[in-house]
Amino acid sequence: MTANKKYFPLLPHGSLNEVLPNIFTVTGTMKLFGLFQYSRVMTIIKNGSDLALLHPVRVDESLLSEVSKLGKIKYLLKIGQLHNVDVSFYMDQFSPQLWANKDDPSIKEHRVAGYFDDFETLPFVDARVKVIEGSKIKESILVTNSDKGCLHSCDAFVNMGVDANHNWLTATLSKFLPDPTYIGPNWVKVAKPPESSMRELLNFEFENFVPAHGAPIIGNAKEKLSKYVEAYYS
Repeated sequence: MTANKKYFPLLPHGSLNEVLPNIFTVTGTMKLFGLFQYSRVMTIIKNGSDLALLHPVRVDESLLSEVSKLGKIKYLLKIGQLHNVDVSFYMDQFSPQLWANKDDPSIKEHRVAGYFDDFETLPFVDARVKVIEGSKIKESILVTNSDKGCLHSCDAFVNMGVDANHNWLTATLSKFLPDPTYIGPNWVKVAKPPESSMRELLNFEFENFVPAHGAPIIGNAKEKLSKYVEAYYS
């Protein structure tokens, strides 16, 4: 492993959880501008002896050891532009193949193995991918095909709520959000994706949803998100 390089600080995080067969999550924290603290979730997809990481969150050596027992970190799937602070750590420590969206400015320092823009299905995991066309912030969604389908999203679709990882300021501001909140409120304001692009994301078949922010929805996820999107744009 690479040593003596300054990475984004190691922040508090939880344990490794299997939310669906071969799909694991770790809930960590993020601090923004020294004021806002909130949760963020790393997802690990296991395919045989290979692992693919989504929305990487740096974890301690003990949890890294647990992850290594699952398999080899072979792919890093950067489906969201804004989740980049821990990419360098995993790229240096494990040398995975990096897959990302074209024109994502945060990946310039890394060698990219493939772009989601060029694929409808991924060659190394049983999943389909969709780039959010017209978004000012580059992002894709990923849909794994097992277990009646699972939607994976970074900031476009979320499941916002207050948990123990939020500080008092973030928890207070979160009270002004609708319940539930399934479209990333800050992301959508800045990214300004066309309505048609957001609706297209729900054309896939899936029953489950594992976001980068908030708890997974296991069962009836497409119905819940579809109703929310319909109401959001009505």
